[in-house]
Amino acid sequence: MRVDKKREMDAIVYWLAADQKEIHFIDSVISAYDGLATVRRDYRVRDGRTMYKVFVAPGMEEEFLEVIERLRRHANLGPLEREEPDDVS
Repeated sequence: MRVDKKREMDAIVYWLAADQKEIHFIDSVISAYDGLATVRRDYRVRDGRTMYKVFVAPGMEEEFLEVIERLRRHANLGPLEREEPDDVS
């Protein structure tokens, strides 16, 4: 799924801690939900964990969080952090 720049600006940004193998699995599952979210390979390291950027579509945050909780049963995922609009880290 491709998200244009306008939709990215409107999206809710989350950072998900996962290793590279897991993020590929998460990306394939998230991609199956049309219009839910876009997993990016943009990452940052926080507290020794690699955290990947996820753009969640407006109005889809609750469903996204439910999907992540179900995925935790099948994947080794770390913390999920919501980026606040003024977060510059």
